[in-house]
Amino acid sequence: MCHQLRHALTIDTEDWPALMCSYLGRRTRVSGQFARSVHRALDLLDEYQTRATFFVLASHAAEEPEPIREIADRGHEIASHGWTHAKLKAFTPQGFRDDIERSIETLEEITGERVRGYRAPFFSLMPEQCWAYEILLDCGVEYDSSLTTLLWQHQSIDLPDRPFIVALPDGRKIVEVPALARKVGPITGRLIGGRTLRVLPQSVTRSHMRECEADRLPAMLYVHTYEVTPDRLTQYLPRDLSLGGRLKLLVSAKAFEVGMGRMHRALCDLLDGYEWAPMGEVVHELSDDDLPVVRITSQGEVQVAADEREPVAARSAEERNDDAAHSG
Repeated sequence: MCHQLRHALTIDTEDWPALMCSYLGRRTRVSGQFARSVHRALDLLDEYQTRATFFVLASHAAEEPEPIREIADRGHEIASHGWTHAKLKAFTPQGFRDDIERSIETLEEITGERVRGYRAPFFSLMPEQCWAYEILLDCGVEYDSSLTTLLWQHQSIDLPDRPFIVALPDGRKIVEVPALARKVGPITGRLIGGRTLRVLPQSVTRSHMRECEADRLPAMLYVHTYEVTPDRLTQYLPRDLSLGGRLKLLVSAKAFEVGMGRMHRALCDLLDGYEWAPMGEVVHELSDDDLPVVRITSQGEVQVAADEREPVAARSAEERNDDAAHSG
């Protein structure tokens, strides 16, 4: 008899107003939205008796450590979302190492628990940043969730459409749990979570979940704390911004709020309909013998064996897209 398939539930934990201000070049403390959204997310997970991995932006946790302690105290996993919320292309290898070490040290000091996972902001790990895997392993990270497969395909690298092992030249390995993506009409959405839950038809998510369940492969759901039980982001904007800065943030807030009302219902349906667990536990349950292997050469090249790109019985990308677009 097959065991109950558990899917990975992940929540990026950051303060939206503070991030938006940083993009304008303005340093501001985290807002009241940070702690409030964490508490509301925890209460929702308690309601469905579900545990998750919280990928925490450590610079925000350093300012507001109590919500992070509560996440750990209530039985959830704490993983790193880095210290600086920037795409990996903005880092040198040494800069990335400093960022990871600082984030892990901060989170472990807050919770007293070891950090085993990492997620890059914006799922921004690309082939040219494969040096990041060596640094993650040096820092004790056991699994990663930092890339979107569709972006790698644009560079003619067809990664496995599922979790896989990254094998480094020195023989070390790390598990990668990618954010899968599909193009449905003019819109591309990562599966499953974020904009997909807010904007695309729920049939896209249901199709993906059916596919994962049929292939006995864990899905990965990601949302942000400010999406889980949303309220109006505009109420948290700093009052002392310039008129131009405030207008920019108002426009961004309105864009982020599109579909927020749908997000909560879609998320509740997923929590109620499937078995979820922290990503660290889901990764631990995967057998190395069943995971495809992607090799990084000493020259930094990515090698994917042709027979390791898709699991057995998986359908073509075109078939999956058609099913997502037309299924009810």
